Amino acid sequence: MEVQFSEILKRVSVIDRDIAELNRLKGRLPADRPYSPSLQLTFDKQINTLLNERVSLMELPVLNPPSWLFPKETGNFQTEEATFLKERKSLLAGDLSLPHPNEQDVINFIRDIPKTEIHLHLEACVNKETLKFLYKKNGVEVTDKEFEDKYNFKDLNGFIQVFFFVQGAVKEASDLGYFIDSLADYLRSNNIVYCEAFFAPSKFIQNGLDFDEMVEVMVTRIRQIEVKDGITIRLLVDVSRSFGPANAMNNLNRVLGLKHKEVIGIGLGGAELMGPAKDYAEVFKKAREAGLRCVSHSGEDDGPWAIWDAVSLCKAERIGHGTSAIQDPELMKYMKENKIPIEICVTSNVFTGKYVRKEQNHPVRYYYDQGLMLSINTDDPEIFNVNLTYEYFKLYRFLDFSLDELIDLVRQGVYCTFHPQKETLWNEMEEKINTIKAKYNLLPQAVSVN
Repeated sequence: MEVQFSEILKRVSVIDRDIAELNRLKGRLPADRPYSPSLQLTFDKQINTLLNERVSLMELPVLNPPSWLFPKETGNFQTEEATFLKERKSLLAGDLSLPHPNEQDVINFIRDIPKTEIHLHLEACVNKETLKFLYKKNGVEVTDKEFEDKYNFKDLNGFIQVFFFVQGAVKEASDLGYFIDSLADYLRSNNIVYCEAFFAPSKFIQNGLDFDEMVEVMVTRIRQIEVKDGITIRLLVDVSRSFGPANAMNNLNRVLGLKHKEVIGIGLGGAELMGPAKDYAEVFKKAREAGLRCVSHSGEDDGPWAIWDAVSLCKAERIGHGTSAIQDPELMKYMKENKIPIEICVTSNVFTGKYVRKEQNHPVRYYYDQGLMLSINTDDPEIFNVNLTYEYFKLYRFLDFSLDELIDLVRQGVYCTFHPQKETLWNEMEEKINTIKAKYNLLPQAVSVN
């Protein structure tokens, strides 16, 4: 439907005011208080909700748009931009060549460009509507208040309870198809063209579900999505610390029995302090020998020694989070020389609060300046009410990343993936990015000579 332009402007103005006020309040939070991470997350959730509403408003068709929205016509000729705008009848894309571009234009630009994401958990991509549907389908009544209370967590334990809550909605293998559909919705909305997601099977298996059947359901949906949308999804099976090394080996053996190209490897997840990476060295050795890709959550809740164990003993090809690596120059040098990427998850790291209390203090800026390979990710988009667009925007707003540097991070993200044809993928993405840059006036425009 079309709406009056004045109504859109009025609501956008209110949203901008509220976002500015929330950012001001968030900025006054002391970084060294135990309550700061949970309060910061509360602010972030509300800001992201408002930003999502603003984006939706900006995409609405406008009824009788005012003339000042359009470039002035010269003589009897219209500019190409004016023609485009009149056909679109919506708000301007924005000019990012300005010294201080509008932040909403920056967000729209980031959203528009193709991206990859390689550190996110399948359970944390399930939206509330899907979850409510699954609970109802499976005969479990959950009120709206129960949902809101569950997602309004204040600490790490509350965060873990959300995972259990999501997993509790699954009663049969076919339910995992809805998980993949929800993931695909998230990927589409952020223009993510390639994704590697963690799937944690242990709890589902404990509840009586068959591993092979679950994977078959997910792989079928993944293939359908790739044909329909051109989005590639690959799975990394979580051999979680939460269930111990023996269970991890069992999960690996299940993976080794698969023949699906969509399942590409394993990841060591779970609470880091529940077990060092070295306890899982044999699991990783067996996985590597079978040709599987191997990654590890490390250095999020433990020191640089934990990362050393992951890269030297487990031979992890990527490190998830890695916020404590900054404490050890030799480790950073080793990771740079061996091209071991770090999967950056800014919002998640601030919430955890072990090494990072504010976005401004995140080591990603230092890592980038030192030449480490980096990938930008959300970790848990639905749980933190964040998305990949806003994770990149936080780098721009809080850590002084330029738009060119953000695009370079998108490029790095491609080369951090396990995609078999990284160069081809990046060339395709870069071509689209250049087209989008021109739309936002980020490329030099051709000068016509009469």
